[in-house]
Amino acid sequence: MIFDTAIVAPVYGLVAIAVFGVTALALILFVRLQPKSFLVHGSSNIYYAGIVLAGSIALSSMWFVGSWKLAGGLLAALALVTFVGTIDERKKLSARTQLLAQAAIAGISVYAGWVIPYISNPIEGGVIFLNIPIWGIIPGALLAFIWIIACMNAMNFLDGTDGLAPAIGAIACIALAGISMLPATQDARTFVLAVIGLGALSAFFLWNAPPAKVYLGTTGSWCIGLFIALVAMIGGGKISTTLIVLAIPMLDALFVIGHRIIAGQVPWKGDTTRHLHYRLAYAGLSKWNIVIIMSICTLLFACIGVFVSTTSKIITLSILAGVFFFVSARMMNRRTL
Repeated sequence: MIFDTAIVAPVYGLVAIAVFGVTALALILFVRLQPKSFLVHGSSNIYYAGIVLAGSIALSSMWFVGSWKLAGGLLAALALVTFVGTIDERKKLSARTQLLAQAAIAGISVYAGWVIPYISNPIEGGVIFLNIPIWGIIPGALLAFIWIIACMNAMNFLDGTDGLAPAIGAIACIALAGISMLPATQDARTFVLAVIGLGALSAFFLWNAPPAKVYLGTTGSWCIGLFIALVAMIGGGKISTTLIVLAIPMLDALFVIGHRIIAGQVPWKGDTTRHLHYRLAYAGLSKWNIVIIMSICTLLFACIGVFVSTTSKIITLSILAGVFFFVSARMMNRRTL
């Protein structure tokens, strides 16, 4: 496949640079203001700055989503993300409450029109339209609802190692920008929104990289997951690509949830031992090594997601899932981490 740059306007590059600059400047001002209410518990100089990322993405992307209804849904969803996230960062909410909040965020997005109109047909090629005559938009809306919650949780689970979540999020944006330039999936909206996300996340990474000066917190990690989920839904043809890119956190989440269920524990409760990046840390890897290793793997998956067919993506994801679960189970059983 060959990239077609016809949809790439020079102004998009300027937009990405502007978003990077504004986000970086906002973070500098935020830290210098030393807002005590955003201090990380137990720290005197590290702040939860996810509100800066959410604000930057919201104010810059609302002009490019294609309709004011979609823009309103994006803004409302991010506003609720910020509200709930800020409360959680100050007074830890229960896992059940967080899940209900995520459902409300996904519901707002779907109600505003953020639905999945179709998915790629892995068998016969082409697409499968989800707007079924009898059921209307219900299948696409339900799939979008689940997809948004899954992406938010995947990014939230990554936010346990400095710099990891913004790095993976930035790579996901690169993949979405890349696939939006392919002849079969060309979409200018996806491209510009992806580069906006890339600009904002790149700026945040500079402050969140080990050792972190600011944290994403619940607000930031949910914001990344929500934004990636919505951008991938535009046109409907980028879900499988994003699923491949986020394969590690998605599979990691499934493994941890499954392990909790087998152990007779509540599946949605937070965890600080079983997730992959925690296990790598317990094995002796530094935070930078964890970020680099997982970013390289994600970048390789991104290349697969962009350049191979949907059928090949499904096969790759199936093989990856089998290998990931086998290795993870071996690591847990041997109790080496």
